[in-house]
Amino acid sequence: MLPIGGFALLVGACGGGQQASVEPKTPAAGQAVLTGELVSTSWPVRMADDAQRAPYEPPGRGWMALVMQRDYPQALQQFMGENPLPVGQQRVHGELAIAYRQAALLAARATIQVYDVARREEDPDQVDCLVGISKLLLADDQASQLLDACVAGQYGGEHGELSLQAKAWREWQAARPWPPAEPLALTPGSPSLAEPAQPGVLPDAGSLPHYRFKDKVEGLEIQAANPATLLGLALFHERAALATMPAGAGALNALLQPWRLPLEPGSADLGPLEEGLLFGSTMLSSEDASFLAALASDQGIDAIAAHPASPLAIAIEPCVDAKKGAVDEACALERATRCFEQLRGAMEITSGGEAGFHRPFADLGRVGIVRAAAAAAQAVGDERAMGLLRLNAADFSTGPGAEPHYLLSLAAWDAGNRNSSRAGEFLHAQIGHLPGIEVARFPLDALHVRLSRESAPGIPMH
Repeated sequence: MLPIGGFALLVGACGGGQQASVEPKTPAAGQAVLTGELVSTSWPVRMADDAQRAPYEPPGRGWMALVMQRDYPQALQQFMGENPLPVGQQRVHGELAIAYRQAALLAARATIQVYDVARREEDPDQVDCLVGISKLLLADDQASQLLDACVAGQYGGEHGELSLQAKAWREWQAARPWPPAEPLALTPGSPSLAEPAQPGVLPDAGSLPHYRFKDKVEGLEIQAANPATLLGLALFHERAALATMPAGAGALNALLQPWRLPLEPGSADLGPLEEGLLFGSTMLSSEDASFLAALASDQGIDAIAAHPASPLAIAIEPCVDAKKGAVDEACALERATRCFEQLRGAMEITSGGEAGFHRPFADLGRVGIVRAAAAAAQAVGDERAMGLLRLNAADFSTGPGAEPHYLLSLAAWDAGNRNSSRAGEFLHAQIGHLPGIEVARFPLDALHVRLSRESAPGIPMH
């Protein structure tokens, strides 16, 4: 993370943008990734102008906490202060809605890995209920069978609600109304969808763990939590974001579309993003949001050609071979670096000299291109390139680039690939910052223990 002091500190350290540099860092002729117009209209270059950046710099206004520190609770508190800023509130609640969705994916995938893929005879029958709910979140056809078994189990006592939850989810499956109000009403710790979501509130996941099971052999306690609780938290923040700016539903949908859970319906109501939703993000323009939403939809890789005004689409287009179903990761990384230099050079010219915020702002553009290339690799089915690009994106995700929702998406990916160690690192970095995120810790910790016990002994060390 960047040190507290935000933009003002970064700018002041370099003379407020008025210190002359030796030479703007622009690429050589023929090496430019984006046109001059796309570079000059990108948010990093526009924010290199002191007047454009001024509204985002006052201490306590919320932007420093959001962009420089990625501290959602502090940013939301400041956006809700004496001079409320609706766009800031929508931005924080919207990103929280994404983050909790990724945490739900993480919890679901870890639950499946530990209690389905690596299932043991001593595991209590009740874990089938959590596996069924997890597979439902992932739109897995096997969910129905597991949920039916949970209903038939008629679990009583303190676990009686599991059968009721499974029954509610099965009834929901028949018509799939969105949101799934009835099942979530029975999910422990899930905020009620029947009550308005109040902006500025950060609900937790209730009393954890949600369940205490006993294994069948030794009677040891197994602590567990319900992955659907994280979906409930995500929907709370989505509704809170909409409540802050009801007219911004299209923009909110554009932000959420690439991150929705597999069981969720998409939305055709996509709108442009205003500057407050772009500033400090890994998108360079509003068109990038439309492109990423389309890339994650049924349109898939055709989204690149359909969005000729998207800087991210233009940056990765030469690296994608749709016919071969391949993405050249070296090409994408090179073009991301060249775009980084383009942005820095243009910012330096706009500022009249080099300033400390130029590099971190340009870095966000580089991270965005690498992430977009990874999404394109997923769309064409190139798992090798997708993995390499995600790993590079993780390496680049420092300072302002360390967006919690993206790091949680990497943790969810890792959990699905049985990499519990790195997933744990990404998750634990958010515990204490995102209330209720600990729900994902229970299955992930259980997976880590199970994998550790199954691994071969290490080399003896003195």
